[in-house]
Amino acid sequence: MTKKRLMVGGVILFVLSSVFTYYFYQYSVSVDGVVHRTEIIVPSDSTGDGKEVIYISVISRYPPNIIYRGYQPLLDYMTSRTPYRFKLKLCTDYNEAVRMLITKQAAAAFLGSYVYIKAHEEHGVIPILKPLNSNHEPFSRSVLFTAGTNSVYSVNDLRGKRIALPSEESYSANWLLHSVLKNHGLQTQDLGAAENFAHHQTVIDNVMRGAFDAGVTREHLIERIRNRNVRVLMYSDPFPSSPIVVAQDHSRPVVEAITEALLSVKRLDSGPDDVTKGWDNEFIYGFVKASDADYDAVRAIRR
Repeated sequence: MTKKRLMVGGVILFVLSSVFTYYFYQYSVSVDGVVHRTEIIVPSDSTGDGKEVIYISVISRYPPNIIYRGYQPLLDYMTSRTPYRFKLKLCTDYNEAVRMLITKQAAAAFLGSYVYIKAHEEHGVIPILKPLNSNHEPFSRSVLFTAGTNSVYSVNDLRGKRIALPSEESYSANWLLHSVLKNHGLQTQDLGAAENFAHHQTVIDNVMRGAFDAGVTREHLIERIRNRNVRVLMYSDPFPSSPIVVAQDHSRPVVEAITEALLSVKRLDSGPDDVTKGWDNEFIYGFVKASDADYDAVRAIRR
């Protein structure tokens, strides 16, 4: 009888554990556009034992679990090559990420190109590095896309259609609304709907499941779903890739350590599949130095 009770108890425990795991996963990767303040437990890393902890802030352009999975390995690499231990500080928006810089809660921040211009104008933050693309150039492109099953084949077909956009402060959203539509004789009110979402991944998921007719996102994200019957309608002109930025009165030793560590990536002969394995696709080809003048082309969109 005791053995039977143990077996029944084991089955019940297994079922409850499975249900909890399922709903926790659904919560973590929710694509409803809401940024969940999921606390991420960082695994112990012996390479950082005894080192001063330095925080790097990042805007949650993707759900927190995806941000951590792609960004923390990069920070672990920096930890292994510097006197510091680097940790992520996830932020819900631009204001929080920049405030952490200004108040010295973070030594550096990952910002989008469009957001950087605003941060520079308002707080004087400066870029130190920008990532390279697969052609080993420091540029990115935005992409207007739809699902391959949709009847949208060109920008002119967007009239009356539902469009999914990333954050209002993203380059991609502003490129579509203030450049693409204007150049094709369209206005925002000509669209059936235009909705902003907190995460680029939310935009992609909504378009691919048919909730929206088209959307805009980053090129490197579209490359990851080429096998999902996606149709690219238009690419933007290349613009400077998203910079790593610091405050004007930054800690020179820390910034020099970050710069030296990340510039070493592109000089490694082993290539992105080895040293940068597991990093976010935006960073796997390494970095080059950045300057404010690099982002003049982005300023043109803001005007």
